[in-house]
Amino acid sequence: MAQNIAKSTSEVIGCGVLVTDENGIIVGCNEEKRIGESHPPSIKVMQENRPMATSSIDAENYGNVFPGYTLPIQLFDRVLGSVSIAGLPEDVARYGLLVQKQAEIMLREHAFLESNLLRERALRDLIENIASYDHRTGNAELVMIQARELGFNLSRCRIAIVVEMNTWSKEGAESAFQRMLREIKTSFSNPRNVICPQENYRATILLSPSSDGDTLKIYKAAETLSQDFLDSIKDKGVLADVAVGFSAFDLGELSSSLISARKSLRLAKQLGIGGIIKSDKFTGEALLDSLPAAVKDNYVARTLGGLYSRNDYEEIKDTFLAWCESPFASGNVAEKLSMHRNSLQYRLKKIRTITGKDPWNFKDAFELWAAFIISDISKT
Repeated sequence: MAQNIAKSTSEVIGCGVLVTDENGIIVGCNEEKRIGESHPPSIKVMQENRPMATSSIDAENYGNVFPGYTLPIQLFDRVLGSVSIAGLPEDVARYGLLVQKQAEIMLREHAFLESNLLRERALRDLIENIASYDHRTGNAELVMIQARELGFNLSRCRIAIVVEMNTWSKEGAESAFQRMLREIKTSFSNPRNVICPQENYRATILLSPSSDGDTLKIYKAAETLSQDFLDSIKDKGVLADVAVGFSAFDLGELSSSLISARKSLRLAKQLGIGGIIKSDKFTGEALLDSLPAAVKDNYVARTLGGLYSRNDYEEIKDTFLAWCESPFASGNVAEKLSMHRNSLQYRLKKIRTITGKDPWNFKDAFELWAAFIISDISKT
């Protein structure tokens, strides 16, 4: 940081600039070979907390010091270094206040960024501690204290929401992500909400709605705020998916809510579903996903058989899943697929012939549905 201050200010004023630490040791200089040397005039400047000119005679007495003008650097009412401008004091003193303030502003900004990074890191730790919370370990109070130190009351958080940016305009991904974070803070502006930026262009929100005792109202609040957020970022050229977890009334349930939101987001991506993703609509998929890999592979191979090798596999799958989504209503399904009802009946009969599973039989239909879903969620 000191080297950055010295170089940038030297380029602006056209004079040599050096920065020392509180011990008078040069830690930044436009002439890098001087870094590590002592600068005696800075000691007196910092002790007296006032600027001082160094004449040619003074410079000779100090040795290895140039004539110039030295000023203290303060941050949060503490003198922590000095900045010195090389040249005749009567010529360079006029730059003194400019250089001093520039150095202090840069240090203040650096301290602010460091503080934000530390807080963000602490927030991420909190989120991961919530996700890994196990009531059997009895560390609930530690997690609650960690949240309180960051200014949050987890006992008011009722649902976890995970946002993932997936499309953005021509601007860089990081710039788009920061834009998305600003919109999140605007849409979920209640100061009781926990908002945590995370890796892979994701953010986690622990929502504290006003109607925190009614499950339906909690879901409604989460969905409404999420939709408002998606609408606002769409206008700015950014698209995202929002996964809403289960409702929660204690730390254990909040952990489950966060895990369910993360899992639903992953499953939805594998199934090609986007927008607002509700965990309570993915309970079947989540259950199937929890099966051992070998069991899933064997089940899919046994149930779908030779379907994989067919050119019309995707057509058959889409037809059947649409059939399941509209509770066996032929008219609705045919309309959704833009086909005649007779064509739909033909496809369903073909599925029965190929797989031996009857789409009109609930048990057979469920087994087929499970096989298609497992196949999709096991692809990545």
